Amino acid sequence: MYGSSSGLSRIVLTRRRLSAGNASYRCFIGTRKLRNLQMSTHRQAKLPAFVAECTLGKLAKWLRLAGFDTLCDMRPPDIRRLIRYGPTRNRLVLSRTRSVIRHLGATRGVLIQFDAPIDQVRQVIRHFDIRRSDLMPLSRCSYCNCLLQAVDQANLQSAVPDYVRQRHERFLMCDQCHRVYWPGSHGERMLAFIDGWFA
Repeated sequence: MYGSSSGLSRIVLTRRRLSAGNASYRCFIGTRKLRNLQMSTHRQAKLPAFVAECTLGKLAKWLRLAGFDTLCDMRPPDIRRLIRYGPTRNRLVLSRTRSVIRHLGATRGVLIQFDAPIDQVRQVIRHFDIRRSDLMPLSRCSYCNCLLQAVDQANLQSAVPDYVRQRHERFLMCDQCHRVYWPGSHGERMLAFIDGWFA
C-alpha cells in the first residue's frame, strides 16, 4: 500500500507482491504512525463507523487509511441490505443513491454529493466536524479494514525478506489477511496527503 516508491497496491523496491507461505506483504507505514500506535484504541473509539455502497470504493479505502472503521458493500445498492450492515450495526451509510438516504434519514446516512474522492472525503470530514487530531492514520488494513497489530520481528523470520528485517525493527500485521507492514517513505507521503484534507 504505502512503500517508498510504490502505488497503493504495490510495495517499495520490488513493485510487486511479496509472498511467503499463504501470506502477502506490503511496506507502507510512516514512522509517525508507528510512534503513535499506542494511541490507536482511544482515538478509534471517537470516530464514526461507516458502510459505503459499491460506487464509493475509493472513498471507503481512503477513510480506512485515515483510521475510520469502513465497510464497502460491493453489490448494487439495496436499502434492506445497507440497513442490515449500517444502522442496525451502529454504522452510518455513505451513499450516492438519493432513495437510500431518503429511506434511512439524515441521522443514519449521508448522501455523497461529489464525484472526486478527495471532495468526497472532505464532505465526510466536514459533515461530522472531524479534526485532524481525531484521526489515527494508517492504523487499519485498507484491504480488510482490520486494525493493524504490532508483531515481533522474531515471528517474521520466514515471512519477511532478510534485507527488510535487517533494515527495520518495527512491524505491523493485519490479523485477517496477514499482510505485514514496515516503515516506508511513501507512508510519510500518505500522512502529508491526509494532512492536506484539512488545509
